[in-house]
Amino acid sequence: MKTVFGLCPESFKLVWGDLKAFNKNSVEKLPKEIELVAGKNDTAAFQLVVSADEAFALSLSGEPWFSQNALRKNLRAELEFPLESELKHIALSLCDDAFRRADALLDNSVVEADANGILSVFCEIKIPHDARKTSYSGKIRLFSSFGFEREELVGECNISLSVFNFVFPENKQNGFHLDLWQHPSNVARYYGVPLWSEAHFEILRKYCKTLGELGVKSVSVIASEIPWNGQGCQNEQRYNANFFEYSMIAVTRNRSGALEFDFSVMQRYIDLCAEYGIDECISVFGLVNIWDTCEYGGKRTAPDYPDGVHIRVFDEESGAFDYLRSAAEVDEYIKALESYYISTAQIDRVRIAADEPADIEAYRKSLEHIKGTAPAFKYKTAINHAEFVNEFGKDIYDFAPYISAMYSEYDALMQFKAEMPEKRFLYYVCCAPEIPNSFLRSELTDCYFIGALAAYAKMDGFLRWSYTVWTEDPLNDSRFGPFPAGDLCLVYPAKNGAPLLTLRWKALYRGIKLFVLLKEAEKRSLNEALERAYSLILKERDIKKLYGVWERDKMMSYDYNDYREAEKALLSALEEKS
Repeated sequence: MKTVFGLCPESFKLVWGDLKAFNKNSVEKLPKEIELVAGKNDTAAFQLVVSADEAFALSLSGEPWFSQNALRKNLRAELEFPLESELKHIALSLCDDAFRRADALLDNSVVEADANGILSVFCEIKIPHDARKTSYSGKIRLFSSFGFEREELVGECNISLSVFNFVFPENKQNGFHLDLWQHPSNVARYYGVPLWSEAHFEILRKYCKTLGELGVKSVSVIASEIPWNGQGCQNEQRYNANFFEYSMIAVTRNRSGALEFDFSVMQRYIDLCAEYGIDECISVFGLVNIWDTCEYGGKRTAPDYPDGVHIRVFDEESGAFDYLRSAAEVDEYIKALESYYISTAQIDRVRIAADEPADIEAYRKSLEHIKGTAPAFKYKTAINHAEFVNEFGKDIYDFAPYISAMYSEYDALMQFKAEMPEKRFLYYVCCAPEIPNSFLRSELTDCYFIGALAAYAKMDGFLRWSYTVWTEDPLNDSRFGPFPAGDLCLVYPAKNGAPLLTLRWKALYRGIKLFVLLKEAEKRSLNEALERAYSLILKERDIKKLYGVWERDKMMSYDYNDYREAEKALLSALEEKS
């Protein structure tokens, strides 16, 4: 068996199907060495790519493996390095162009491939906060065997790592407000466990852990039924998917007719998130700008309320479920929620969240109604209509304009930021634009740029709507309706109830690290290093001129080496200033 292998940077994304672009001959030409840079309390990563002219199985552990195909040869990769390291197979998922693209980092230690197939492996080195400032070196070795034969060394690759004397802060203190909306009902539905049960929370714990590891700062609380109308999943017949989200708050009408509110599930989720550092903000969805549905009867449950809020209630007298049918009772619910947050000293972190309101007058009416009902609340809005920036600049506490609205209304945003420094300013991407984004088809360097752009544009962080929105078989095919593949999630569900991280997750993690370096260099007035970094990354330095520019070559670099050199320049300058 002829085996070929080599190393790629962490930004590499294997595409299977377009063999003219990358094939076994391409693998043969890959380098056998790579140079990495990192700070302390950091990671460094690269990829091993392997192919062979016969069917093979690639193992990343010392466990035995016999294939059901008795002719299949065995390969085994091991990383010898003086720091903690980990190897993960990278799965290929179906993309919009019908090619399969690398994304999920698998837990299984063995993956099999047909003759001339290509496998990629994510190799990550963890640098502790007390690591020595030095150059480390190691090797990846590849062994081959068949049946009961002794393993033979096929070859090896050299890895060098330069660790700089800069310690990255823990996520809680990194200054980057990452808001990834959570969809816990979808988690329960996928794994087939009762909503808000012990089994559900056991699984949610594993997902919250990865949110915390990425640096998410905001909790998503769902306070009414299906506030996003399931993203229209009931109207999409081509794909089997259910995206409805359900309230965390139980409402009961007791036998005397009084309403009672149970906030225990909501609080349990808030507390769970806090265990992993997700506690800067509590975003409450479902009280304003509800996505109205024409299905299911097509009527608002409380027609005299200025928004389409659906609050489900259990009637003890009849034993039947119903909905709050009047604005007065919806107001009672909102007042009770406000009182709860005040009494538990959480009100300062709470934001009543709205997702892309489109009608200025309707949104103003809803906003004013809640303000009159529960004046202690503050507001967060994801804005995709630029005119909302000036219209509601003084009303919204956490601004999150869509990226093009950030570009077009940049001067207004900076004026609000100067006048109201206590407010938080994020920007977001979703199912658009094409660039930059974190779709399956996106370049991984897009996520690096997302962090760099936040720093350069003086934004406080970044928002994205989806972490765990899954189709029936997301690992194989995450396409759904108008949403590009990969738009629905940043992690995939593993069979054991834990999330599978992705190349896109790792790329966003790297983009946040870049943000930290840029902001720290700015704080220390390391202007030469900042100029060097931004000149490598940004193609256009005037934020307002980026409006309407969606060509990568005119916006940013997508050369991994530019980001590596920017990181190196910043780490070096910060080290000298320490």
